[in-house]
Amino acid sequence: MAAIVQSLPESSQPLAWFAEFLKGELAPYPGRAALVARMTVAGTLVMIICMTFRISYGFQGAIYALLITRESPRATLRSAGTILLVTGIGAAYLLISAGFVINISILHFLWIIGSFFVAFYALSAMTNHGAAAIFAIMIAVGSSLVGSPWYQRTMWKYP
Repeated sequence: MAAIVQSLPESSQPLAWFAEFLKGELAPYPGRAALVARMTVAGTLVMIICMTFRISYGFQGAIYALLITRESPRATLRSAGTILLVTGIGAAYLLISAGFVINISILHFLWIIGSFFVAFYALSAMTNHGAAAIFAIMIAVGSSLVGSPWYQRTMWKYP
């Protein structure tokens, strides 16, 4: 088999492609300033509320505020609903499955490995990357909470 070798054009600046990439990504379009302002205000308000009331794991709120689509009011509502649904699915998975493995150390370890596998598989298989990221965050934060002494004290014990 013969291979055709293509040569890339040599540039005088080593990062010229990066400058061109940034120029294309940061090019202005109608409504961009308003969109950036809404995203900045949303993220800032969420973090002010989380810091004021000392809400644990407040970083999730800031991530959620930035992942919500703001293309139109309908897309915003659909995106927020998707995030709420995926958060509920992740929380249900954690609460239901953790009760079965909390008392047995090796089973708990295997559950953490399996949960991370599910999270990474969701990241690679789902077409909605925002929902996949939310699910993976729920699994990562929740699996660390399940092993905590607080959870073990408050979780009901199976005989």
